[in-house]
Amino acid sequence: MAWFSGVAVGIIFLAIKPWAPRLVSILRMVYLRANMITSGKMFVANALPGSLLAVFSWNPLFHSVDQARGFIFINYTPHFTSMTYPLYLSLTLLVIGLMLEFFTRQRASASWGAGT
Repeated sequence: MAWFSGVAVGIIFLAIKPWAPRLVSILRMVYLRANMITSGKMFVANALPGSLLAVFSWNPLFHSVDQARGFIFINYTPHFTSMTYPLYLSLTLLVIGLMLEFFTRQRASASWGAGT
């Protein structure tokens, strides 16, 4: 699921890149850093207070890591994450990314990036 959500977000960045290459590179770096910080590798979801849980719960990697932690450790049951959130979010982002990629391939010109 973590890989699938990364691919879905990557397709969106790939589709937008011909339209605004500098903005996409900045947004990509911001997303990478935010994803690394809020991945949940260092924080256990059941131990987080509600105010911090809201900061982490947008990230599908956080849900995947916490669910994997529930499968690996016998005495850990994930209460605040689900496997359906990363699945549905990834499918939605994949469809949006493929639509953007189709739109970009129809309208973007190869000569736009020729000078860079």
